Amino acid sequence: MRISEIAAAAGTTPRAVRHYHRLGLLPEPVRPDNGYRDYGMAELTRLMRIRWLAGNGLPLGAVAAVFANEHGASDTEDLRADLAALHEEITQRITQLTRKQEGVARMLAAVDAGRRLTALPDEVADAFDRAREHADEAERAALDQERDMLEMFSLSGDTPAEMFTWFTRALDDPAARTDYRRLLRGWERLHGRPVAQSAELIEQLAQDIAGQLRRLDFAGVAAATANIPHDGLSLSEDTLVPDPAQRQAVRRAMQLLTDTSGEPS
Repeated sequence: MRISEIAAAAGTTPRAVRHYHRLGLLPEPVRPDNGYRDYGMAELTRLMRIRWLAGNGLPLGAVAAVFANEHGASDTEDLRADLAALHEEITQRITQLTRKQEGVARMLAAVDAGRRLTALPDEVADAFDRAREHADEAERAALDQERDMLEMFSLSGDTPAEMFTWFTRALDDPAARTDYRRLLRGWERLHGRPVAQSAELIEQLAQDIAGQLRRLDFAGVAAATANIPHDGLSLSEDTLVPDPAQRQAVRRAMQLLTDTSGEPS
């Protein structure tokens, strides 16, 4: 067989065959008097084995180790380490691709259903949409900010299902909806106000936040969200609540939740 014939038989190109010659992976056959390489069954088998090993992801250096090992010139442990590392890399890539496939399938389903593309679970996104339909302009602005915050949590790490469940209940529970809308209005009233001149509004909003969290059992959510990894993204207080007066109300609400002496009598 000429080089073009052996390349075609192995499903590769003459250029690749010459490359394998240069690397020492495929010994060159003896040239007869006519000067052309004359490949036989042994070279074809070797070439097909190179293609098989490389096709399974082995770097050509590891392919060389496979052949050397067969002749007792290489340490089996080195070859095993290469194969174990390759296996782990492929496993990680499969996990990443599976996650991407599931995400794209969810996006496709959302587009087919005429839904907005979002990282939030469908039930949470639907709850925000329902709440927005019955909200006034100020409440809608607060709802949009809250939705953005929750989506940022969802995008930045492994946010537990308990947090999404809590928000869905807060938005859908008839008993909680009125209090929640009052909380949203108080939140918007604080926006842009100087902290030093807003002590009464800050305290009232903090009491409303703390009361809402207690009624909907936020303690379980807080426990579930402790030590959430965020893939290196820093979600500071300034990022989550950029308005100083609103941020002070959140801090005060957390104080009320952790200090029973701060509860109203």
